[in-house]
Amino acid sequence: MKKRIFTKIFNDKNLPFVELRYSNNTKHYKNHIHNTFSIGMNLKGKTIYSNKTKKYEFDVGMLAIVNPKEVHSCNPVTKEPNLYYMLYLDPNWCYGIQKSIFKDLEGFKPFEEDVLYDEEIYTDFKNLCNLLFSEISYKEKEQKLIQFFTKLFKLYMKESEQKKENKDFEKIADYLEQNSTENISLEELSKEFNLNPFYIIRIFKAQKNITPHAYLLNMKINRAKKLLKEQKSITFTALECGFSDQSHFHRNFCKYVAATPKEYKLNFVQD
Repeated sequence: MKKRIFTKIFNDKNLPFVELRYSNNTKHYKNHIHNTFSIGMNLKGKTIYSNKTKKYEFDVGMLAIVNPKEVHSCNPVTKEPNLYYMLYLDPNWCYGIQKSIFKDLEGFKPFEEDVLYDEEIYTDFKNLCNLLFSEISYKEKEQKLIQFFTKLFKLYMKESEQKKENKDFEKIADYLEQNSTENISLEELSKEFNLNPFYIIRIFKAQKNITPHAYLLNMKINRAKKLLKEQKSITFTALECGFSDQSHFHRNFCKYVAATPKEYKLNFVQD
């Protein structure tokens, strides 16, 4: 007996940002694009999922992720119809969810993965699709959509590595400035921020082209210049800025200011 081919589509004027297709269509699609952010799943059967230049053997238990305007297709492997859900979302609605999680975002952030192998998320998505076709109110459906996509984006849409590096650098640089009277080692920074010492060196070289130690020395010298302007003694300034002795202070001050502490201080003597 030939299987009945069907397609059901969920849409609601109260939820204009979402559309859901439930189908066992056997048609083959050419590579195409959508303006939506889309997620699909197979309930029965296998397909070949293509996204840009990659192809995946797409099976039950997997989720296909398609960013807006990505060239893709998803076609059955056999003549038997595969049963599937395909959800389409307005990227601006998605951006609203993303923005609630990542405050610095200035637009929709594309998903990095084409395919997810996550049993919990797969089950949650299946339940969400079933629920959208149910008789509950549109407000309840909206809440479930928000809950699911908040969870999805939190789990998988990490901030960019560059933004993370920028934030790590800013935190460490601020810490060094606030504690410039101390002699803070790389190992101490590593423990304080729970970061690999080689990573700390790399982000300082990338941001300022100097080492963390050199950055701390700069903070010490800047503080020393301020104290000398206030006519504090050279001995007091050296100790206050965390230098081991006056000779150590003199040597480093000359390197960074191209003048001795005494020469620098004399420029600010009031007649």
